[in-house]
Amino acid sequence: MKTKHVWFALSALAIAGCSQNEITEISPEANPEVGFSVFTGTQTKGTITDNTESGTGIKAKGFGVLAYYTGATDFASYTSPTPNFMWNQKVEYKSSAWSYTPLKYWPNTTDEKISFFAYAPYADTQNTASSSNGIELTAATASGYPKITFHWNTTTPSAGVDLVATNAAQTGGDKTVDLTKQTAAVPFKFKHVLSRANFWAKLDGSVNDSETKVFIKGIKLLGTGASTPAAANSSSKFYTKATYKWEDGTWDYTAGTKQAAAVDLDGGILNKTTQSFGSGNVYTTSSVAVTATAASMFKATQYLFLIPPAANGIAASTDIRILLTYDVVTLDTKLDGGKSVIEAKSVVSLPNGTLKGGSAYKYVFTIGLEGVKVSADVENWDADVNVVDAALTEDAIKDAITAFSTIKGSTSACTKFSVHVTGTASVAATLNLSGMTTTNFATNDCITLDFSDVTGISGSNTIAVTAPTGWTASGSPLSSAGQITLTKN
Repeated sequence: MKTKHVWFALSALAIAGCSQNEITEISPEANPEVGFSVFTGTQTKGTITDNTESGTGIKAKGFGVLAYYTGATDFASYTSPTPNFMWNQKVEYKSSAWSYTPLKYWPNTTDEKISFFAYAPYADTQNTASSSNGIELTAATASGYPKITFHWNTTTPSAGVDLVATNAAQTGGDKTVDLTKQTAAVPFKFKHVLSRANFWAKLDGSVNDSETKVFIKGIKLLGTGASTPAAANSSSKFYTKATYKWEDGTWDYTAGTKQAAAVDLDGGILNKTTQSFGSGNVYTTSSVAVTATAASMFKATQYLFLIPPAANGIAASTDIRILLTYDVVTLDTKLDGGKSVIEAKSVVSLPNGTLKGGSAYKYVFTIGLEGVKVSADVENWDADVNVVDAALTEDAIKDAITAFSTIKGSTSACTKFSVHVTGTASVAATLNLSGMTTTNFATNDCITLDFSDVTGISGSNTIAVTAPTGWTASGSPLSSAGQITLTKN
């Protein structure tokens, strides 16, 4: 995912489209220091709007580097190469540049070679199974191509990591293997190595009674074990552990782990709200309301990042299965409680050919009277998130959103926007955006108001937002530093 970051205080705001070409780099001085450059547009967390310099994305977490000195010999031909130049070297974004310590220098002769392998987000606990972000590196003494053993977060899927890495097969301007002395920065173009999934839902034409509505109460990713009404499935390919090979950018499942128990997605990722269906709110169960118009079941900017089941994705109906639990609610004043509620459970297999590594998918679950069907579309994983910095004032935030509207008018593919707010909250404040014009935005466009760097938000010093007309604000009010998301209706 690409992030553009500009200071709104500039006298002229450059309006840019959704490109893939912006690079932030540190260039070595005339002496041959080893410097790094990196494409800034890669998300590294389930919440994609965190990809700002102050958030939890690649600029905040940094990235790790392993480097191998092999003399005049190519890496592939060198006998038992080890990371003798760098091992899990943390590279951080500070003062608008990528830096690291201790600083390393290129060999003096032009035929001596160093091979670099990089990943993000950085894992400080290094080569242990309990490492942060689920990333386990091969040891500093291990020989040959390095590997990452990735452990998927079964406890909190909403905190899932968007693992990115380079690989030895990259060529041209992306090449980082067998490099010789240079003054230019080593170019890291990170690639997504997991699969991204977004779950949407809608009703088919068979459910068209205004007195009947459907509410999704839960979604589970099924493993090898049974989960009523799903039987045990030893053929499942829901991996929670597998090994990424830097050698060729593929996954190895030899020492992998398949998940046994079903994983509930209720913990922070589903966009469940308390319902108010019927006169007197006869149905109030926390759930996701389903209508004839497809809408995401996940919270704004949340996704699942899954280990690909195979190189070509899903190949059989037993590979990756989903269990949906939903209520079919019909209003009936003659009944006790004024309604009938029928709970239904449906086991759905994700379509063949999807969940390939490095690809993003939008799955639409269509619920009808005869069950649930699912279809899939490939999404643009690297769609830009446009970021503007603004002061903690109503006018500054309105100006930022107006700038986004201009961007949207010239580049309709842009759907994600973020306002990075700075300042101090000395009193409770409500930012009223209701009167502003947002003509160019489309349904489901998201603007994240990021107050993570605003100091003083606590106790009675809350920050609330009144959404523009035609928008919905979630996360308001804030009683501590955080984010409020605006979604176009």
